Amino acid sequence: MELPISLELAKAHLRVGDSSHDDELIAAKLEMAFGVAEDATNRTLRTMSVDELPPAVCAAILLILGTLYDNESDNVVGRSVSELSLTAEKLLLPWRITPYGDV
Repeated sequence: MELPISLELAKAHLRVGDSSHDDELIAAKLEMAFGVAEDATNRTLRTMSVDELPPAVCAAILLILGTLYDNESDNVVGRSVSELSLTAEKLLLPWRITPYGDV
């Protein structure tokens, strides 16, 4: 299944150039970024078309992708790494579907 965010856009966001040596890794991390955004919003985002995906959600997914690509591990010496960046969380929050009974 093709994601609403293309590999080309993901590579442009990461500023990796035209080289294809990391394409498989970037594609895998883009899938992960969609998974994180879907968990945060309780929505299925990967089945949306590029026109249906809200710009704020697209921006959050690209931010998450950048974090996943830049940090190969949860432990970064001298720096705290959170589960979801504050910016990405703020971009996704308005799109979150809250199940009944959740407060």
